[in-house]
Amino acid sequence: MLISTARIDEPQAMAAFLASIPDNEELAALLGTKEALNTRAYEDESQTARFVISDGTTVTCFTVSDITIDQAEMITIECEKSDAWSDTAFREAAVRALGR
Repeated sequence: MLISTARIDEPQAMAAFLASIPDNEELAALLGTKEALNTRAYEDESQTARFVISDGTTVTCFTVSDITIDQAEMITIECEKSDAWSDTAFREAAVRALGR
């Protein structure tokens, strides 16, 4: 699991943050509104899920590899149940969802 964070008002940090996310144009536009955001994307080819959350000031992306789309959905459900969007809380929710 990888976790990356950036301040939305720091262009260099945002460029580096977005560079690691495929097809990031729509996400960049959403983050540019500086509104709260909670979204996820799944890539079938790499079996990678990205969970992105922002409070309008800071954005964090949790990247989980080698999982199925169903496992990604289980992580989402577990996070929403416990509102687990801090680094530690997300890791714990992912462990509960995946049984790892």
